[in-house]
Amino acid sequence: ISITELDDVLRTLGSGVPPADLKNVMDELDTDHDGVINLQEFAAFCRANTEDGGASELHDAFQHYDQDKNGLISATELHMVLNRLGMKCSVEECHRMIESVDSDGDGNVNF
Repeated sequence: ISITELDDVLRTLGSGVPPADLKNVMDELDTDHDGVINLQEFAAFCRANTEDGGASELHDAFQHYDQDKNGLISATELHMVLNRLGMKCSVEECHRMIESVDSDGDGNVNF
């Protein structure tokens, strides 16, 4: 990832960063100072910044999808959230998505 690509991604995500800050981020991530962030540098950054392995972020995301707070994500809940995020899909498509990860066969995803 070059500094230009990093800037483009951050702007796309709505987080425009001033050039000086962008350079500081790049300097922190690009540990071999070759002008790009390679996979090893990115992975090291991710590991260092997720002490719990990302579990808390995953749990927060799960809570967001679990509209009725019953500890499960149904196809209907998934459909509502995805459509709210602008990702148009049918309830049937959401059923298929859930089926692909439903380990206990109850038609829901649990944390």
